[in-house]
Amino acid sequence: MYKENKIIEACNTAINNIIKEGTTDVELFKRPFEIKLLENNEIREEIIENIVNSIEKCNFKELKINKIGHVLVPKKNLCDYRKCAWIDIIDEIKYLTLVLLIAKDIEAKRDKKSNKRIFSYRLKTKSNNGYIFDNKYNYRSFKDRITEKSNMKNKKIVVECDISNFYDRLNLHRLESTLLSIEKIDKDVIKLLNETLLFWSNRDSYGLPVGSNASRILAEAALIEIDNYLISKKIDFCRFVDDYRIFAKSASEAHKNLAILVERLNKEGLFLNFSKTNIKELVKNNEKQKTQKKDNEDLNIDVFNKIIRGYSGLIPLKFRKLSISEKKKLKNENENENISKIKDALLVEPKEFVTTIKIIVAKEKYNRLSEISEIIDMFPQFIPYYVDTLIKHENKIPRYAVNKIKANMSKWIIEDEIPEYIKINVIRLFSIKKFKDKEILFNAFRNLKINTGDYIGRAILESLEDDLNRGEVIEIRDYYKRADIWEKREILKILQKKLSVGENRPFFKDIKLQSQNILEKNLTYTAKDSGFRKISSVIKN
Repeated sequence: MYKENKIIEACNTAINNIIKEGTTDVELFKRPFEIKLLENNEIREEIIENIVNSIEKCNFKELKINKIGHVLVPKKNLCDYRKCAWIDIIDEIKYLTLVLLIAKDIEAKRDKKSNKRIFSYRLKTKSNNGYIFDNKYNYRSFKDRITEKSNMKNKKIVVECDISNFYDRLNLHRLESTLLSIEKIDKDVIKLLNETLLFWSNRDSYGLPVGSNASRILAEAALIEIDNYLISKKIDFCRFVDDYRIFAKSASEAHKNLAILVERLNKEGLFLNFSKTNIKELVKNNEKQKTQKKDNEDLNIDVFNKIIRGYSGLIPLKFRKLSISEKKKLKNENENENISKIKDALLVEPKEFVTTIKIIVAKEKYNRLSEISEIIDMFPQFIPYYVDTLIKHENKIPRYAVNKIKANMSKWIIEDEIPEYIKINVIRLFSIKKFKDKEILFNAFRNLKINTGDYIGRAILESLEDDLNRGEVIEIRDYYKRADIWEKREILKILQKKLSVGENRPFFKDIKLQSQNILEKNLTYTAKDSGFRKISSVIKN
């Protein structure tokens, strides 16, 4: 086991990274207010001391890991979802600390950066401003390398393919074996990691939590032997996470190399997504390549560093601001034809739906956004995109259209059997100024059930936070006993903001005596306690 100072160093790096980038990059999850507490030195030292002691004992029970939640988020097409993890902040610090203890050993076994083959999540030699990955290696540099390889004279064919459900289908026992095969790696750390991942997977033996930087490092470790095998077979390839490009001189070579990759993946229990596997002839078109390179340069590097944002595919989650040229082109389109076409269709192509909304925005006919709310039930996967459009243009939508949208969208909160990610997006719509409706939100809180979802309770409480009266706050306080750890901390924040010191004191005292969660205990200080100052700025914000 590593010495105390090594664990402290890894834990500090983990906390700095979480302060910088959060616990997840999945856009559905709002940045937790509790992260601000990590900036307080007293709380930080308490967390580090607790984690160091638990890791040094090398006993999984001592880690006191909580179960994680999951929310399905649209991925690449209408029937494709990614199971995104919602990990408690302290647990994410523990998880990332354990992985960082062996991260340098993992990076040392990966193909060298200078070979320009593997572009995903390369570890920085030194931590810098909270970031742990080298920003020179990302999806943009991967695309640039593809362009560069495509222009080489001896490259005629490219195979485009990716691993099907990579994170979900990754076998934890095989991952453990891969890690144990690395020389001088700490086996005690691997044991704790394996037990944590098996606990989170409900002993299912499959799956890494999606969204965590710790998972990214482990995912890369899982592919080391596959990468090395392709290299030993003299296969010319490059990779970003589960996305492979194989370059060949001929079609026969391309097919042979693809078969080699498929066979090697199968030995690890992994499979290619054959519906997205393509073998293409490379067109040597310099102007085309220049245009592609310019398009890549216009893209935000941070976007491509994100699993969800980088792979939203055909189902966009965010409305992106229209460029001047895009507006000019869209203004010539007829929105009546597009809206009528969507209304009359049994199935709608994703591109058609997105284009229709863009036309409405480009022509500034914001009242027509209300018509989309009448037909959105035909393709609910687009609700996040539609809601984001409404939020970004709320001040331009006339009041009568707002009322119409609210009437049509409220059913998505009320009805059962609605996917959690849809409810969360609609809840956030009803929490912004022009669409605000406390009655709908509070009724959603009252109707919370155990099987409603893993994140929705927290999302509702965050949306209600600033608009509650004393009676409503007391009703929410009564919910505390059956709330999950995320809901509990949000409730404590609401109590701090809305109730007097005297009214909070007996309730907070009981929590201090009973709670084992460091962040939860640190949210129960009152003005007469010495620790109140360290949370007051967090509560105000």
